[in-house]
Amino acid sequence: MNDKLQELTTRIYDEGVEKGKKEAAEIVAKAKKESEEILKTARADAEKIMADARQAAEELKKNTDSELQMTTRQAVTGIKQRITDLLVDKAVNQAVDQTFDDKDFVKELLLKMADNWDKIEKHGKDLTVFMSEDDHKKLEGILSKQLAEKVKEGVEIDFEEGIKSGFKLGPKDGSYKISFTDEDFKLFFNQYLRPRTRKFFAEN
Repeated sequence: MNDKLQELTTRIYDEGVEKGKKEAAEIVAKAKKESEEILKTARADAEKIMADARQAAEELKKNTDSELQMTTRQAVTGIKQRITDLLVDKAVNQAVDQTFDDKDFVKELLLKMADNWDKIEKHGKDLTVFMSEDDHKKLEGILSKQLAEKVKEGVEIDFEEGIKSGFKLGPKDGSYKISFTDEDFKLFFNQYLRPRTRKFFAEN
């Protein structure tokens, strides 16, 4: 009886041990499988993160290069425009100022316009000449007689604030004025030279 009891006890123990080993093996296998899946997923996530990071870096570099090129082009264009302005302004301003400082030039230009006054003003109106106050003082006495000889209807010489050099002329009734001031010539030559100077820089 005791032998049978011992045998039964031993068998129950062995079966329990075997069952425990089997369950432990299953747990280990399951854990191993789950860890492999976790590792696989982690690797895939890491690869995706790296790929996204590389793509973002490439896009950033591309955008940065594009912005840098655009900024460089804008800077170069701005520098060329500034150089154009400086060159044209200096060349034009110096030339015009020197020319209009020559009072003989101003006088001859005005006399040539007076020669053609009857053609310009076909209705025979009096001529009024406006000059700077300084030129008016220097040239009025010289010009009055010479202009009177050229304009049949009479000439009046006056000064106008705002005129630095040169003159304006028109009929005495003030219906219009034709301007030949230094600023008019500067504007004309600036408009003429700037496009050509910009073209020069664009081609070089």
